[in-house]
Amino acid sequence: MFDAPRPVVESFLDGYLSGDGHRTDAGKTSCTTVSEDLAWGIAWLALKLGHFPALYANEVKPGRTIEGRTVHAQPRQHSVVWYGDNAARRRLTEVEGHYLIPILSVNREPYDGEVYNLEVEGEHDYLASLFLAKNCQNYITSQALRDPDAIAPPRDITPAQFVALAKQHGARVVTSTYNEPLITSEWAVAIFQEARQAGLICSYVSNGNGTPEVLDYIRPYVDLYKVDLKSFDDKHYRKLGGTLQSILDTIRMLHDRGFWVEIVTLLIPGFNDSDAEVRDLTRFLVSVSPDIPWHVTAFHKDYRMQDPENTSPRALVHAAEIGRREGLRYVYAGNLPGLVGDFENTRCPACDALLIERHGYRILRNRIEAGACYACRTPIPGRWDSSGEEGRLSDAPVPIRLPKPNA
Repeated sequence: MFDAPRPVVESFLDGYLSGDGHRTDAGKTSCTTVSEDLAWGIAWLALKLGHFPALYANEVKPGRTIEGRTVHAQPRQHSVVWYGDNAARRRLTEVEGHYLIPILSVNREPYDGEVYNLEVEGEHDYLASLFLAKNCQNYITSQALRDPDAIAPPRDITPAQFVALAKQHGARVVTSTYNEPLITSEWAVAIFQEARQAGLICSYVSNGNGTPEVLDYIRPYVDLYKVDLKSFDDKHYRKLGGTLQSILDTIRMLHDRGFWVEIVTLLIPGFNDSDAEVRDLTRFLVSVSPDIPWHVTAFHKDYRMQDPENTSPRALVHAAEIGRREGLRYVYAGNLPGLVGDFENTRCPACDALLIERHGYRILRNRIEAGACYACRTPIPGRWDSSGEEGRLSDAPVPIRLPKPNA
């Protein structure tokens, strides 16, 4: 029935409700059953027809009297209720493409077992208990301290325990990120000291608002450093609580100190996507080094930022083309896998040979040999892991890239 055409679902529900349901003149539809599976099935079918059902579980006395007869009932019954006028009855607020539904109550149930977080390419959304859940990885970390009910509450862990956990799960890179890792650099260094001894690579994912002192402090332990360069307009940066010049100064200091630096810019329509701003931003990066990889990524509406439109593949490719024309040798368009053409791949800046072929985060082919182009032997800047099992050199070095953020 879940896959049946709409007329079939409507006929099935009409037949079921005429025999075991109730409809009122006010537009209320309800049914009650002792089967929890049946109740959920009816709710899903109602949802498929555009209704917003509510489910209720009721405790029932095992014995009761109906019309003078003693009857025995299951101790738990399940009711499904919906209304013909969804907005009026459930106090919905309709916005473009979504209904906002008030949560009337929250119940807790004890659970002991594995918990899985599902992630897919594109929108990280899924349906849970008849509602669309926004599977936003940023929420898990950004709200953990302020929200005791966040998905991943903070827990105490020592640097040694952290490194042991990383090794146990086969991690090769340890990254400090969210909210701004520079403000907790002492904590990061405590972990990185042990991580480096264990053979792990250490990195920062940062907003780039640094000082010479903190960069010198972390330099012995941090190899890779990704900066979110959010705009090239100081007014925009001040709205976000920073200043553009401090970010640009940090990028130069990072490069001068020998960090491997990569830059990410989230392209937001109407905020930072003008040709002039993209051109000025990429010209600055070229002035630091044309070998700095620049990841221009697609914005999508999420959480409290619902006003701008989603970044289109065309706009993303256009920005990437500007960066390449201005002289950046390694430009990548992210967050729209399969829709941005060659801007997911790495090519040799000398002979244009395809070196690394990607789809999203997946590496489909890697032809870099000993840090150089396989075809013309031009060195390819970066941090390349050429160690195979038991420390032997591998025929296909694995590129180490910093993680790119979602919106």
